[in-house]
Order: sequence, then structure tokens, then C-alpha cells
Amino acid sequence: MSNTAPPTYRGYEHDAVQRPASGTRETTRPNDEFPLTARTSGGDETGVIPAFLIDMALHTAIGTTAWYLAPGTTAVLYGILAWLGASFVHRTIIQRLTGTTIGKCSYGLRLRHADGTYPTTWQLIGQWFRGGWSCFDL
Repeated sequence: MSNTAPPTYRGYEHDAVQRPASGTRETTRPNDEFPLTARTSGGDETGVIPAFLIDMALHTAIGTTAWYLAPGTTAVLYGILAWLGASFVHRTIIQRLTGTTIGKCSYGLRLRHADGTYPTTWQLIGQWFRGGWSCFDL
């Protein structure tokens, strides 16, 4: 039995396998690489699930508000569109501009690559679509 800490995970791969040597920057990275999960500046992932739940509650609250304020039989459609729109804007545009979302900010988390760079707008958009698709991919 070893006393070493278990490896952390980066997407589906071990972080230790993907981490560049200290003091060097990763020079090549695939364009479609999935960004790291949210981490603090110290590398801690504590608070990822509560941060996700805070963000999800915010998006749901916006959609629910639109649902109740919209008149007529299409209120549910307006609610769903407002929920999806709030989720997209919050997790792509706002996260690109500020480096974090409201839920991640509550726990000091930011989304980063292994070399410390932040994901591009297109990578965040791709991540948003992957996350949406994973809801249906059971």
C-alpha cells in the first residue's frame, strides 16, 4: 500500500500523464481539447459540484421567471428558451470575459488547461454543447 496521493483527473485522462514538466509550457495542444475541470489557483477541485448546482439554479430561475411572466400557451417554450439562453450566455460569453461563472466564483474556481491558459470562446461553446448533449447521452 502506498502513501502517495491518488492522481487527479483531467477529463478522462490522468492529470499526471498530461502535465508538462515544471517550468515548461505545453507547445502543442489539440484544438478540440476539452478544458480542465474548474480548479482553484492552488490546484484544488473542492466545490466543483456545488458550483455547478449554483449555476444550474441560476439558469433554471431565469427560465422559470420567463415561463411565469410570458402570456399564453407558449409560456413553456419561452421558459425553455430563456433557460437555454441564460445557460449559453453565462457559461460561454460571461465565463470568457471574467474567467469564471457565478457558481465557480463562489468557490474560487476557474476553468483552465493543463498549461495554465484559459479556454477560448469556441472551446467554451463546444463544452456547452457537449454538456447539453451529455444530458441525453445515457
